[in-house]
Amino acid sequence: MASTMTPDNRKGFVMEEQNDNFILIPAKSGGALVRRSQIAGGRANGAEGAILYLACGPSVYTTATIPQIAEYLGAEIARPPHGS
Repeated sequence: MASTMTPDNRKGFVMEEQNDNFILIPAKSGGALVRRSQIAGGRANGAEGAILYLACGPSVYTTATIPQIAEYLGAEIARPPHGS
């Protein structure tokens, strides 16, 4: 995991870890290796899985669901407020 020094007005420079490694996105044809920083967004694609939009242009059609992709990326899943 790479680290960078980021300026912070209150603390001087702060060390930040970057996790920009490749992840394997499952697909019917085997999968696609995608760099985390290139994922610009995504949406569900019916029962087929999801479509990931990459910053570099192409889309990746995957058999993974959006919650699975969120887990691969270490994303926090938003939950409705308790009691709703």
